Amino acid sequence: MLGKLFECEADKNKKYYRIIQTTKEYKDGKKFPIDEVVVADKEINLNATESIKMGGFCVSTYNYAFRWLIRGDTLCEVKIPTDSKFYKTVSDNDVYVCEKMILTNPKKIDDNFAMELYKVSTLNDISYFRAMTACAICGYINTALKVYEDKVNAQNIDLAISEFEGFCKRREEENYSKNTLEMKNIKILYEKLKEFKQNVTK
Repeated sequence: MLGKLFECEADKNKKYYRIIQTTKEYKDGKKFPIDEVVVADKEINLNATESIKMGGFCVSTYNYAFRWLIRGDTLCEVKIPTDSKFYKTVSDNDVYVCEKMILTNPKKIDDNFAMELYKVSTLNDISYFRAMTACAICGYINTALKVYEDKVNAQNIDLAISEFEGFCKRREEENYSKNTLEMKNIKILYEKLKEFKQNVTK
């Protein structure tokens, strides 16, 4: 262990991925160029006790990329420069942190590609419910409904609704959307969840 949030140094030779935004800038105006070394604004803090204070860039593996669809519209492969610090975190979602990275082979995400990422994903229930909600927000409604059909059951419907509502609320609090629940795809998914809940409690 390298502090509370970091497990060990990571293998730079494995394949890693990051989802980025390309259709619009991030809130801070930051853009991520392709095939160039990008350096994080903040150095990695091995003494951090909160993920928001870890510093560096977060990247992940392909089977966990589905978890991060809310972050943007394009999936990139990530190469870690030899002189970059690079660590595996203790996260259950296979999160790694580097101080330098090179984004390459960008692939635009649409509903079909989101479905591909879902089919190879290996997440826990909570992460699937959050990713399901993210898919609805991003417009990947077919994928969102597929996750709903596969993952929601009588035993976890309360958790699914709780995570759905919590995710939507956080998006509003972070000023990404004034009223997430008014979005067409979100309404479709929310009605499915509420209907399932009603049927379970009859």
